[in-house]
Amino acid sequence: MRKLKRDIVAAAIALLASGAALGQSTPKGSVPDLSGFWERKDDLGSGSFGGTLERISKAAIKPEIMAANREAAARQSRGEVVSLGSKWCLTNQYPFFMQHSAAWDIVQTDSEIVQVPEVHTFPRHIYLDGRQHPDPAHVESSVNGHAVGHWEGDTLVVDSIGFPGGAGAPGGGRVGPKTHLVERFRLLDGGKMLSVTFTWEDPAIYLKPHTYELTYHKSDPGTYAFEEYCHADDPVQGGSVVEPPQK
Repeated sequence: MRKLKRDIVAAAIALLASGAALGQSTPKGSVPDLSGFWERKDDLGSGSFGGTLERISKAAIKPEIMAANREAAARQSRGEVVSLGSKWCLTNQYPFFMQHSAAWDIVQTDSEIVQVPEVHTFPRHIYLDGRQHPDPAHVESSVNGHAVGHWEGDTLVVDSIGFPGGAGAPGGGRVGPKTHLVERFRLLDGGKMLSVTFTWEDPAIYLKPHTYELTYHKSDPGTYAFEEYCHADDPVQGGSVVEPPQK
């Protein structure tokens, strides 16, 4: 009986040791709880959520990227409108929902954090189980990229690759298929606010890493998700964009 007990204890210790070595779980209660709904607020008091983004320092981007940004702005000034409520119900790429005024939800477990936005996109999975990114040569791109995270004290550090490209970032930054993003999530004001610092790196786009911070306010308890409606047959939504060129 004693030998059996010793064997059971030894097996349990070995199992815990292997789990710790692989970083498969984080002890409960040892890290901050980020769960709940988070949203941006009008910090400027002007009624414009865009004002916060306009205060972000300009990204140091390559001349050819600056030229592409100017051309996109010129097309929009000529009447090309990019609208969320388009008849194509476009899926927004990351980091769009982090810049939008709509709330997004965090569901947190020991091995994974999931961000669930209201606007048109998919949930973003941040894996905390010790896995690494796939081989860059074989990674399948997705609108939210492939994200892995770990805790550094009270800060969640998230590393992401695998974006499809074509999205924008505050400050005139761009997101390409080889872009690398590092984010640092940290609670403020006793858990009432959440700071997220973004650092974008891509030698094809940026002359140096582009870093900025956005803050979010925690919604009241009992808050629930309100799905942003988009339907391809809605005539009102269908009239909000310019027809794409046909090939």
